[in-house]
Amino acid sequence: MGFKQGLGRDERVPGLCLSSSRRLPLGPLWAFWLFGTLGIGLAVSVLSYRIAFWEAIRVAPHIGASNQPVTSVGSGASADRFGGGRSLSPAEWTGKERVNILILGIDQRDGEQGPWRTDTMIVATLDPVGLSAGMLSIPRDLWVTIPGFGEHRINTAHFLGDAYGYPGGGVALAQETVRYNLGIYTPYYVRINFTAFEKAIDLLGGIDLCVPEAINDPYYPDAHYGYEPFYIDAGCQHLDGRTALKYARTRATRGGDFDRMRRQQQVIQAVRERVLRWNMLPDLIARAPALWEMLKEGVHTNLSLEQMMALAQLAARIPEQRIRMITIDPSMTHPHTTPDGAEVLVRIPEKVREALADLFGPQTLRLEIRAVVQNGTMRTGLATRVAQSLRVLGVEIVEVANADRFDYAETWILTRPEAREAAHQLAGWLDLPLTSVREASNLTCACDVLIRLGEDFQEQ
Repeated sequence: MGFKQGLGRDERVPGLCLSSSRRLPLGPLWAFWLFGTLGIGLAVSVLSYRIAFWEAIRVAPHIGASNQPVTSVGSGASADRFGGGRSLSPAEWTGKERVNILILGIDQRDGEQGPWRTDTMIVATLDPVGLSAGMLSIPRDLWVTIPGFGEHRINTAHFLGDAYGYPGGGVALAQETVRYNLGIYTPYYVRINFTAFEKAIDLLGGIDLCVPEAINDPYYPDAHYGYEPFYIDAGCQHLDGRTALKYARTRATRGGDFDRMRRQQQVIQAVRERVLRWNMLPDLIARAPALWEMLKEGVHTNLSLEQMMALAQLAARIPEQRIRMITIDPSMTHPHTTPDGAEVLVRIPEKVREALADLFGPQTLRLEIRAVVQNGTMRTGLATRVAQSLRVLGVEIVEVANADRFDYAETWILTRPEAREAAHQLAGWLDLPLTSVREASNLTCACDVLIRLGEDFQEQ
């Protein structure tokens, strides 16, 4: 099975200016930044055990390669970055580029070695210039093209990457899948398991929230592939870590995964409220070494502490009203049953693009390439309609025309070798497989890619 190498590139760290005015202990402060700053300015949701989003959205500069070496916060290999008695000067973030980070929640159970599916996938974003932040929740059942593996649910990308030796592992394949299908580059990640979430909530003394409707889930999964029935009454109540995890994970309501994503947002908002209302930051700072020891095994990231500290200071300035939360919801998808009987969600590309442009800004999703669109079918106006949708993405359409014949069965994207990466992204936006991209160094048009539409092309 072939794999496409990750599309990241090595870059210098932009916007990071280190000050020598203070020196802070490196290891314990990681736990402080992870949980001590969760409540300042970013009321956005993360995963079913998403407490680390508060740290991730503050501390993940849009830098580096998408397939950087994995750093385990709890591994010996990471001791030099996160512990070992080192000290570090606090950093000031001066970068201008938007920050994107992929948050992964894995369905790891006690004693398991993996590979694991992702129970939840989130893209967090921060704009250092406009001082705004946001989060995109991605349904686990979204039907996508996973590069090198064909069509699958998006929650299998991490599993396949680890199971089949994709370069950079499951995290890298998850990043590439998000980039290919949604056009979002996420060079950094935070990966969290259930245990870390439970412990984090308990360390805060639990959370308070109002449950909008009673939930009865007799098939809530336990840690050993059995069942641990879950019931919670409607109304305002106090939840410990275990109950909060169940509340965030269950899908036993009419809205299924969409309701679950809304509950996850509610949990994070409750965490933020807990930290701010109870003025917990001084206590969290004092308990940083204990937090570090309790939580380090459940969190993996490729963020350095320098990057965390720099954006933590920046993110504290973001007002709550400039924080957006978006989910890929029923208005952007339609249900579909695959040939093997799997019930999945297929995205409506135009609707998803509109939502992403609203959250990330239209410039973030632009593809600065020149394209020719040709109609190789009997469908009148097909090339014109496709060209118009591509213009929204910033694609420069240099020509819309008929192909040399009208009986092409397959859609092809013919690309110059130097535009292959953009052509892959274009295929993702048009919901086409990677096999539709063909290199053609002898293109005669004044363009980077030539899109020849065939009968297999599906309009949304």
